[in-house]
Amino acid sequence: PALTSRRYTRDFNEVKAFGSATSTVRTAAQTSTALFFSGLANVQLQAALRDQVTLRQLDLVDAARMFAAADMSAADTIISVWYAKYVDGTWRPSTAIHLADTDGNPATDPDPSWVPLRPDPAYPEYPSGYNGFAAAVTRGLERVFHTRQLQLTVISTAVPNVQRHYDTGSALRQDVVDGRMWLGVHFRFGDTAARDMGLRLTDWTLDRYFQPVHGR
Repeated sequence: PALTSRRYTRDFNEVKAFGSATSTVRTAAQTSTALFFSGLANVQLQAALRDQVTLRQLDLVDAARMFAAADMSAADTIISVWYAKYVDGTWRPSTAIHLADTDGNPATDPDPSWVPLRPDPAYPEYPSGYNGFAAAVTRGLERVFHTRQLQLTVISTAVPNVQRHYDTGSALRQDVVDGRMWLGVHFRFGDTAARDMGLRLTDWTLDRYFQPVHGR
């Protein structure tokens, strides 16, 4: 969104309040969710895929199809996400908040001392790679198994020995959207754009590829 738009203003003020390392409005539960989704998305979600093999008692062929559908969709999504990052070159919330007096928007106020809950990744903000990856994997599972009830068990590489359980992919996707903003490294619009990209790309892929054959 344009820097002077209503949506940018809303999302700027949201991450400024909730994503700060010293936020007084972010709850303990929100902080816990943010930290859980601050590690390596690929390791986290590959573990969830392996758990699905056990949970659903998949044979070798069905397991291979599941991994192919989820991982190829995720790979294509990440390619698209990183292309968009370097085409758009959008600043992170920390830079936006530090330089808010230069954005032409009278409704955004600068704070040169603002820092996010976790340090910024070293590449542009928009859209979110973590959200794109999570959306592609969870949508792939929904499409392969023809259900929204995924019963996902998810680990975190940032918070050792902690697991979370999600009945649905949409519940996990919502936590990733919120969590990456609560970390202070993304605007909400960067999170939702990547989520929607992952969903659309996976739907397109699984309408055309990885279909069962010979009655399987």
